[in-house]
Amino acid sequence: MKRTLSILFAMCLSTAAYGQADDGKGVMMNPEGKYDLLSQLWRFEDADPLDTGTVDLRLGLQWWTENTPANNGESSDNWILTPTLVWGFAEDWELSVGNDSWLGDGGDRGAFDDGNYDTNLGLLWRVHEQEPFMARKGEMNWPSMALSTTLRIPTGADSAGVDAELRFISTYEYTSGVRSHMNIFMKSHNKNNDDIDGNNGFFGLGGGLGNLVNGLSFLGFGNDNDIDARHFQYGIVLGADGPLPCENLRWVADYMYRSSYFYGRTGIHMGEVGWEWEMAEAHKLGMSVQAGLSHVGDAPNFGIGLMYAYSIGS
Repeated sequence: MKRTLSILFAMCLSTAAYGQADDGKGVMMNPEGKYDLLSQLWRFEDADPLDTGTVDLRLGLQWWTENTPANNGESSDNWILTPTLVWGFAEDWELSVGNDSWLGDGGDRGAFDDGNYDTNLGLLWRVHEQEPFMARKGEMNWPSMALSTTLRIPTGADSAGVDAELRFISTYEYTSGVRSHMNIFMKSHNKNNDDIDGNNGFFGLGGGLGNLVNGLSFLGFGNDNDIDARHFQYGIVLGADGPLPCENLRWVADYMYRSSYFYGRTGIHMGEVGWEWEMAEAHKLGMSVQAGLSHVGDAPNFGIGLMYAYSIGS
């Protein structure tokens, strides 16, 4: 049943926008449409960077809950505060710098204290904007396409190694103002902060005796449950956003499938819905509600995200 819901969710997202054609003459982009999604809030990025010379100051807060201790730490809740600076420094280029502050319950990340407050450095390049081309049944559009990369810089406590992500982004806008998005990403995970010793000793005994017996797991003894981060991770995100009857308010939804964070676990299916509101000139607020569609592997159960953005410049 959960797998069926996941498939239906993905199909709805991938087909919602494609039903917005005009008179059978092809789908043309709204020439006045320029929508900047808060990419740090959602699980996908859109292909359109900030306007050249614009700087966004963004502050995000996320909360997660899981059946098992969150991210294998000592808490079942995650609180993540993310201040981010996003700069459209040149035409078709965008630079971002952010810092994930894992607060946990009262600031205790348990086994994940190492690596907290690492810095994320992002770069997006729009390869080309959406543009028309001649098709057999009339004029249509190529979607906007972009490449982005994100580096996790080890600025946190006892952090080591650099994680790198490469993402292919496609965005298509329709005359109705609805846009569809596809992200395909690959990630190289190189830090050791997430390696957790799952051994509890021999029959609950700690210390040298437990470690000695667990070291003989190849003979069938002990409890060899070490949790190691998957060094190569990958996934796909299908998303869409569009206007709501209220002025300056847009709905957003996405579906993500990705590999597990740790070896020996199944892939992750996630769904997300929410909205973005341009409250006033230079002020934007977004909210997302996220849910795990398959309660297995590393998938969280439920989460809520909030982000505020203040824009400076053109």
